[in-house]
Amino acid sequence: MRWTTIGVQVPVEHADAVSNVFFEAGSGVQTDEPASSYSANLYIKGYLAQEGDYQQIIETIRQRVAAVLGAPVELELGDIENEDWAVSWREGYKPFRVGRRLVVKPSWEQVKTEPDDLVIELDPGMAFGCGTHPTTATCMVFLEKYLRPGVRVYDVGTGSGILAITASRLGAAEVYAVDEDPMAVRVARENITQNGLEHRIKVGLGDLLDQVDGPADIIVANILAEVVIRLLPMANARLAPGGLLIAGGISAPKSPDVFEAMEREGFEQVDLVNVDNWVAIVGAKR
Repeated sequence: MRWTTIGVQVPVEHADAVSNVFFEAGSGVQTDEPASSYSANLYIKGYLAQEGDYQQIIETIRQRVAAVLGAPVELELGDIENEDWAVSWREGYKPFRVGRRLVVKPSWEQVKTEPDDLVIELDPGMAFGCGTHPTTATCMVFLEKYLRPGVRVYDVGTGSGILAITASRLGAAEVYAVDEDPMAVRVARENITQNGLEHRIKVGLGDLLDQVDGPADIIVANILAEVVIRLLPMANARLAPGGLLIAGGISAPKSPDVFEAMEREGFEQVDLVNVDNWVAIVGAKR
């Protein structure tokens, strides 16, 4: 099998976020340490199998790295042939726990669970968002904290479908997952089917909440700050009275803009967490 190498030089403070972009797109990741202790940059290299829609995945990586850096970015691309990479990067993805009861695991790993654990099976290489990045994990923790069985949930920008799967595992009666990226919609459906939840989660292609109707009890959106702000009027219109908006993917410097917009749209701040300069917030519709 042939592989594409994808390289980019990034400031040290963005290295973790960029590495997660690569990993969550299914790419093996290698980080080269700076040659000097005075260097402010790291070189991130990913390895992506040349199969399926891999060229579209490369473009998605480029867009998401640019969003992290806040500037256009050019990726350095190359070709290698080494089937060992298919094994080596998988070795870095092990089962892990999120919150009290949520366990995320790849299909090829066995995991020992407690009686109350809720297992989410997710394979990197198929997914955007596998729970390793703080923005995904904090949204999962908030769902565990605030979701009550029987509610209706909208997952905006579903990516891999991990938050929709989490909501369903926690007892949501209805989950609607939407994404504007056709590849993400396909991937989410595959992951939802892999978890046996295709009868409880509907997935659609659309911009934000354009394609969903009816009141939701919870809307979860792990998207960028600018998109959260654009979502707020639609979320306010579609949430039931007292319903909750869980918003992640907000870089700390941009969080005041989101707080101000939420106040303006009539949301009351209920909860807030900042992990590695990524902010997630829970707002209640007044």
